[in-house]
Amino acid sequence: MSELKKGTIIMAASYIWWGIMPLYWSLLSNLSGAEITAYRVAFSFLTIFIVLIFTRKLNVYRVIQNKRNLMLILFGSLMLAINWTVFIIAMSNGNLTEASMGYYINPLASILLGVIFLKERLDKGQAIALAIVTCGVIYYIITIGRIPVVSLTLAVTFALYGLYKKTMKMTSVQSFAVESTVLFPVSLTALAVIGMQDGLAFTQQGAGTDILIVLSGAATMIPLLLFSEGAKRIPLIRVGFLQYIAPTLMLVSNLILGDTFNLNQVVTFIFIWTGLAVYSFSNLRKRSVENAG
Repeated sequence: MSELKKGTIIMAASYIWWGIMPLYWSLLSNLSGAEITAYRVAFSFLTIFIVLIFTRKLNVYRVIQNKRNLMLILFGSLMLAINWTVFIIAMSNGNLTEASMGYYINPLASILLGVIFLKERLDKGQAIALAIVTCGVIYYIITIGRIPVVSLTLAVTFALYGLYKKTMKMTSVQSFAVESTVLFPVSLTALAVIGMQDGLAFTQQGAGTDILIVLSGAATMIPLLLFSEGAKRIPLIRVGFLQYIAPTLMLVSNLILGDTFNLNQVVTFIFIWTGLAVYSFSNLRKRSVENAG
C-alpha cells in the first residue's frame, strides 16, 4: 500500500472518530465546557505518559531542547487548546450547528495554507470543487447575518494546527506527548479554580461520570495521533477535502442530540457536497487516466 493511500485511510479514520465525538461529550453535558476541556488535557497527558512509561520512550522530550521545536510546539498547543475550549463551550450552549459549520470552513483554510506556505497546487477539478464549496460557505455567512465567530475560530485554529503538524519533524507520539505536557499545568490550574468556585464533578457524580472523564484522555488522544500520522503522508489539500467527513458526522450527531437544521443550512450543505462530488470525480478521473497510461 502506498504512503498516500495509507495516509488517506488514517486521516479518514481520525475524522470519523471526531465526527461521532459529540455523542460522547453529550454524556458529560452536566459539566461546564471549561471543566471538560481541563479534564481532556489532564487525562490526555496522564494517558500518553503511561504509554511512554510502558514503551520506555520517555526520551521523546529531548525534542524541546531545540528552540525552534519548542516554539512550534507551544504554538500548536495553543491552537489546540483554543479549538477544544471553543468547541466544548459551543456544545454546552447548544450551538452545535455553528460549531459543525466551523469544521466545514476549516478545509478552506487548510487548503489555502497548503497553497501559500507549502506551495501545493490545485488542479482544475480541485479548483472548481473549492470554488463551489466556497460559495456555500459565503452563502452561510450571509444568511446568518453576522460574522460566525465560533465557526471561524474553530476553522482557523485547527487549520493552523494542521499546518504545524505537516511541518513539524516529529513522530505523532512525540508531538502529542510534548503538547499535552505543555498544557497539563494549565489544565491543573483551571481545575483548581473551578474546584474552588463550583466544585469538581470528578469523584462526586458517580462511577459512570468518573469513567467517562478518565476515558476522555484516550478519546482525545487517539484521533489526534491518527491525524498526525495521516498529515505527514498526504498533501494538505487532500487533508482539507477529507475534513468534510467530520462535520458531516457531527451534523448527524447533532440532529440525534436534538439540534435543528433549517433551509439555509440545507442549501449550504448542498453547495458543499456538490463541491465534494466534483473533487471525488476529479480524483477518480485522474486515477483512471494514470492507470490507462
